[in-house]
Amino acid sequence: MAIIKSLSDQVYEYVFHRIKIGKIAVGDKIDEAELIKELGISRTPIREALIQMTSDNLLENVPRKGFFVKSVDEVEMQECFAVIAQLDAYAMELAMPNIEKDHISRMTTAVDKMSLAISKADEDMYYDWEEEFHTVYREVCGNKVLTNMIRELTRKAFRSEAFTKNTATKKDYWEIVNGDHAALVEAVERRDIEAAKRCLRKHWTE
Repeated sequence: MAIIKSLSDQVYEYVFHRIKIGKIAVGDKIDEAELIKELGISRTPIREALIQMTSDNLLENVPRKGFFVKSVDEVEMQECFAVIAQLDAYAMELAMPNIEKDHISRMTTAVDKMSLAISKADEDMYYDWEEEFHTVYREVCGNKVLTNMIRELTRKAFRSEAFTKNTATKKDYWEIVNGDHAALVEAVERRDIEAAKRCLRKHWTE
């Protein structure tokens, strides 16, 4: 059964996505009036989302000034990715017995869509399908604590100024990463758990 997300949850994801793709930069102030206009909703769910993002250490609430995107330095970013690599490999280990043909089909579709996004230089499309790709196996790993940890660390790492400067809109980077995705699908198709785990560790740390 599909999970119905609250308005504040949707705002949270929207703002984070804009940060991830570099549309909102580290240090920028979140424009609440602009969000109201873009999303067509009241200030209440927007404020709830921003308060939650502050609690999650993604934003800083400066009194009488507003909410600002917090930074993560490059060393901390690399540390996050190193931990994500181990956690995601474990998620795959748990998920492998539960992965069926339709899951592999979804992962393959995501790889194809990311390739299309690369050819179009479409950041929004690329990151939407990358999120779908990783969601497929994580949602069947059976450990919500684990998937929540991966999500929180990923949010922290992807708002790093170092990450956005080094990777935003770079076609060669996307192609390398999507090659990792394709290799992971092949490993899953073979039911080669060790190869799949190696793919994920490489994906996050190299």
